[in-house]
Formats: sequence, C-alpha cells, structure tokens
Amino acid sequence: MKKMILAVAVIGCVTVLTSCKKDYVCTCSGTVLGIPYSGADTTLVDMSKKDAETKCSSFDWTVGTDSQTCELK
Repeated sequence: MKKMILAVAVIGCVTVLTSCKKDYVCTCSGTVLGIPYSGADTTLVDMSKKDAETKCSSFDWTVGTDSQTCELK
C-alpha cells in the first residue's frame, strides 16, 4: 500500500510540475509608412505561456518611424 501511495504521489508531482502547452494568440499593431494598423493575429501552437510570450515579443520591431508591437491575448 505504501508503494502505491508513493507511486501516485510521484505521478501527481510530475503532472503538476509539467508545463501546460496550448495554443496562444499573439496580436500585433503598429504603423507602416505612417499608416496605423491593428489586429494582426498570429496563432502560436502548442507552446508554454513563457515560450509564447518570448515568441510573441520577438515580432516587435522598429525601423525609423515605423514600428510594430505585439502581445498575447
């Protein structure tokens, strides 16, 4: 019985500590040639929240007066 409880506890800990992967939506807005835009969405598939935030922020850019900023919805 003690081995069974230990096995369940170990499996429970592994399950809790494993990061959940799911789909996230990264939405971007900015200006190109002085024309504003918004709602440019990209779906980030099967990622942890931390990885999705990193990927989404990698879409940010600035060139001269044009720029784009992105964030997770």
